[in-house]
Amino acid sequence: MTEVIHMTGASGEPVAVVGMACRFPGADDLDGFWRMLRRGGDAIGPGTGLREGRRPGGYLRDVELFDAELFGISPHEAALMDPQQRLLLELCWHALEDARIPPTAGGATGVFVGSCSDDYSLLSRMSAVADAYTMTGTARTFLANRLSYFFGFTGPSTVVDTGQSSSLTALDQALGSLRRRECTTAVVAGVQLNLTPTGDRLIEELGAMSPTGRCHTFDASADGIVRGEGAGVLVLKPLQAALAAGDRVYCTVLATAVNNDGGGASLTTPTQDAQQNMLAEAYRRAGVDPAGVAYVELHGTGTKAGDPVEARALGGVLGRGRPADRPLLVGSVKTNIGHLEGAAGVAGLIKTAASLFHRELPPTLNHRRPNPDIDLDGLRLRVSTRRRTWPADEGPLVCGVSAFGLGGTNAHAVLGEVPRREAATPASRARVSDEPVPVLLCGHTDAALRAQAARLADQLERHAGADLRDLGLASATTRAALPVRAAVIVSEHAELVTRLRELADGASADGVTVLMGRAGAEPTARPAAGNEPATAAATAGAAFVLGKPVDWLAVYGPQARPAELPLYPFQRRPYWLDTATPTGPATEGSAPPWSGDPLDLVLDLTAEILGRAPGADLDLDATFTDLGLDSRMAVALRTAVGRAIGRVLPTTLLFDHPTPAALIEALRSDDTKGHEFR
Repeated sequence: MTEVIHMTGASGEPVAVVGMACRFPGADDLDGFWRMLRRGGDAIGPGTGLREGRRPGGYLRDVELFDAELFGISPHEAALMDPQQRLLLELCWHALEDARIPPTAGGATGVFVGSCSDDYSLLSRMSAVADAYTMTGTARTFLANRLSYFFGFTGPSTVVDTGQSSSLTALDQALGSLRRRECTTAVVAGVQLNLTPTGDRLIEELGAMSPTGRCHTFDASADGIVRGEGAGVLVLKPLQAALAAGDRVYCTVLATAVNNDGGGASLTTPTQDAQQNMLAEAYRRAGVDPAGVAYVELHGTGTKAGDPVEARALGGVLGRGRPADRPLLVGSVKTNIGHLEGAAGVAGLIKTAASLFHRELPPTLNHRRPNPDIDLDGLRLRVSTRRRTWPADEGPLVCGVSAFGLGGTNAHAVLGEVPRREAATPASRARVSDEPVPVLLCGHTDAALRAQAARLADQLERHAGADLRDLGLASATTRAALPVRAAVIVSEHAELVTRLRELADGASADGVTVLMGRAGAEPTARPAAGNEPATAAATAGAAFVLGKPVDWLAVYGPQARPAELPLYPFQRRPYWLDTATPTGPATEGSAPPWSGDPLDLVLDLTAEILGRAPGADLDLDATFTDLGLDSRMAVALRTAVGRAIGRVLPTTLLFDHPTPAALIEALRSDDTKGHEFR
């Protein structure tokens, strides 16, 4: 048990960062990102795959892959969706899991997404592919609205574009919304994918691109930016609410500040006075003495114009009053992964939050000789080029994160750690009993469930001390209840690992320790009968597999606390514009009009748009709405049918014929309210 001490900012209660997820160059998740940072990893390299031949940068792997089935999105719609939307859906799912919030919980959550790029929209326009999914797939507003729609979030939902400061400006808006009680939880995200070389050329025309392909922050070799891509998602709660819920807190956000240069030498030239004013306001709001700040994550682009201005602004606010032997430590994640533009702020914030949580500062790369235009000693600044551990007595730690937009919008966040000191309590919790408990697994497919079993087995072999009741409670209360389910009934750690390995390898349920099935259907193995010891736990496990309610606190006991679980294993497949089915009326040289039975045509196209397997059973007398078609799906079905038969159909087609049976009859009889089919 720990006693938690926290600071209260002048602008209101601190906000807790309770969940984080990211996919950055060289790191597919948060753990991988932290490991890369600690070892001083450099993820800059030449473009590969879809970006073959591009200049060096920080590129994500496999940007075309997405788990469309999990999110209920048809292959056709997925191919027309901006990969930035897909990336945010997956990362939001993981961030909620990291916060121990079931992704299907919904509720009064606000969504605030920073973004300043939409390359896929450009590709879509160039491809001339357009249908009912094009607008919702490529319009930037749906970067936030898609998350709110899928996860059932009812708070504000907004996309922020202030250029390279977008994601920190989104954080500023989220704090305001939480403090105004417009939402109880906030999702803050930043995303950037560089899918075409056009953006490279534009930055090169500005003279801001590094010809050497490396970011040299505050260094004499600084010669421009290196582009990067990726996304990060944060889950925020008011600190008191997070502490009351027993949430893990990575760090607190004490305050933010945003302003604009309001003029200067040019539209794209930074202004020192504006940056200084913003920094002073941020620390005033936080109620923090700037001279006591331990570290600032720089905007730090490595440009000749930007770095000296940023350094002088920092020195003017945070360097003032510091002793010469205790300068402000500064650094930039851009030296590891490049400049993520719309996601640059959230990348720096995730690095700094992880540093506060682990009480360790990773090194900044590529700094050998100070920029001669930056007087580091006089400004009381030092670039942190080695990994260092924060002193145990130097707390509570306060750090800052900066991001500056090319058009002059500056943003800064003040972060604090949540200091903890051990209270006088027993060394460990008493063991409740040795009775078996159910550990639960879920997936949207059999493959996903088995992958989840393998991940959990791997985790348990790395960290053998996990309490079974804690694992069980986490599996029951912090994960989405998906249709494919299993309950593993065990009383020992080694037995759990063995059963998980068998499940991952495709072994069938044995009737005593493993129950499998789909919600609403009978499990493939039933609880053991008679006086066998697994009966009580297996009964609860069977109820879970059947989709029946269970009092999990009663099952695991009042001392159980949710343990760490592996993140969901997405089953990702490629979707890209060139895989999208062409739409619109038939043209010369296209396939001949449909000549078969309209029954097969309507069933096949409806199943495809719903994302179901070909030949799936459909109720012909149910309305298309009851079958699951929304308005965009209805338009897509009308367009697909029209293309198949070689005609442009009336916009009221499914309104006039609202069931598959009615539409099939209309197609067979050529009855389309005055429009001929042939």
